[in-house]
Amino acid sequence: MTRSSRTRPPSGASDPERATPDLLPSLERRLLSIPDDKFLEVVRLLERVRDHPDVRQTFESIRPRLAQMRPERRPTLKRVLCLPFEDVLEGVGGGEGPLGRIERRVIAPLWGIIEDGADRHQLDQLDRMVQEVAPGDHNALLNIGRRLWPLAAQVLRAAVEDDRSRQALWRRLHGDEGLQRQVIDAAAYLDIGLTIEALKSDLSPRPLPELEDHHIAAIEQAAQAVARQSVTAVYPLLLVAAARLATPADLLRVLNDLDLGKARREQPALFAQLSGLVVSNLEARSARFDGNADRAGRPTVTPEDVMATAEGLIASVTTTTNVMDRLNEPIYRDRLAAVTSAVGAMVAESVLDTAPQGILTAIPAPGGPPGVDEDAQIAAEDHVRALRRCDRLADTLGLRQQVNETIKRMGQGVEARAQALLRDYPQRVGDASAAEAAELTLFYSLRLMELLAGSAKADPLRLAILAAIGESPDPE
Repeated sequence: MTRSSRTRPPSGASDPERATPDLLPSLERRLLSIPDDKFLEVVRLLERVRDHPDVRQTFESIRPRLAQMRPERRPTLKRVLCLPFEDVLEGVGGGEGPLGRIERRVIAPLWGIIEDGADRHQLDQLDRMVQEVAPGDHNALLNIGRRLWPLAAQVLRAAVEDDRSRQALWRRLHGDEGLQRQVIDAAAYLDIGLTIEALKSDLSPRPLPELEDHHIAAIEQAAQAVARQSVTAVYPLLLVAAARLATPADLLRVLNDLDLGKARREQPALFAQLSGLVVSNLEARSARFDGNADRAGRPTVTPEDVMATAEGLIASVTTTTNVMDRLNEPIYRDRLAAVTSAVGAMVAESVLDTAPQGILTAIPAPGGPPGVDEDAQIAAEDHVRALRRCDRLADTLGLRQQVNETIKRMGQGVEARAQALLRDYPQRVGDASAAEAAELTLFYSLRLMELLAGSAKADPLRLAILAAIGESPDPE
């Protein structure tokens, strides 16, 4: 084969093994504009040297495009290592945190510990094996994990227990005690990696909306299996099970009825540990509501997003409260009530208090320049939907009066602005484009009224608009 006939990387990619820091910035810019197939080809080349600092920076810059395309990721030994505890890894960008989470920033030092302490020949052999695995071949990864996970767990425990190794570990973790605890936790997940992977398959897809009988049987069987290995291994297994549920508190509902085999004596302690984590997790999630504004006080999330989060939190609080009440566990009642109160405060602030600005300003004042703000209308409709969703939670959040008053005021406000546009409409008739824009604005205001109050209450406005523009109402 001649030099010119060899397969070459796409233009601008070069060989990542020889990529220099001077070339990577220009490569980052080009990666954002080249066609999808070339982009994926370059990504696969760069993944071979992903641990290079400049390559990591390149991946950070192209992460939004990767997230949008969601390509099959090339397997690596580090990714295989993380499989048993991937469900308890914190969300990207500090998203929703699972129970007993492991921070992503611990992965790099954890892998460094393993590279330093494991047999180099074994790691190299496993690395060659993983490079031959096709994307999506999960069974092949499990076969590699079968050898990697016990090896890694042994190395991590030795690093914690041996005095000299513990000093090296302490330096690698920069003296962070929280990360050291997470290294120990990771070893516990790795010890039961194969059982965890089997359970994940049984509890799919994630998040599991409802815990059914066959799911409960799978959890029970997995718990009995790991209990034969070590009763302490049941706890990390249950954390993975809870992390796969849409409402982790559902696991508490059935926990005391499970046959945990050799760990049955540990059942009360396991329930207490998981209960505390569920409540602490709800508190942490509700606390994130406080950060939903920029420096100027403007919301950084939409009212619809706020309501989606609120609904999830309240569903979890309700399930947790019911479990605690049924089992006569009053110690968390005040904390759960505080979570509900925090959710209510944020819904009031982000959905109710902002409703006039978010809804009424989408309807332009009479006499203004012709034209329709489509983005403002879409945002206003989304805000109304959030307001209606809030209506369903109003009693639980203690916001019934405030919600009713807000919906009433918004309906009156939309009605008043629409009537003002109706009075102004005859002045627009002489200009075709202005009349068309005015008609569209009127129908947009009708749409908001229908969303707020329903079709029946919006019907008088619909008839008035049709009369103003000279159209007949639909025949009955």
